[in-house]
Amino acid sequence: MSDFEKLSEVLKPYAERLNTKIWVCEKIGRRLSCIARAGEESYRESFIAYEDDKYAVFCEREITDEEKNLIMQALDDIVKFRKLLISS
Repeated sequence: MSDFEKLSEVLKPYAERLNTKIWVCEKIGRRLSCIARAGEESYRESFIAYEDDKYAVFCEREITDEEKNLIMQALDDIVKFRKLLISS
């Protein structure tokens, strides 16, 4: 199983709970690299759910302020799990 697949498995419960597709991208210079993706594809417009200097999280629907906390938790879990993958 690739690192992308492992990270996507971590993201899966969050996508199910929010009932939307979520993908996490790492910023590399001016480019975005998708490091995890989960949820049912609906081919809708994507929205930036969260963004900082290193990561951007996209969803296929707008999220509420309450749901933003769940997005932050998902990103935190992805970053922690990714550090474990890199260090092993």
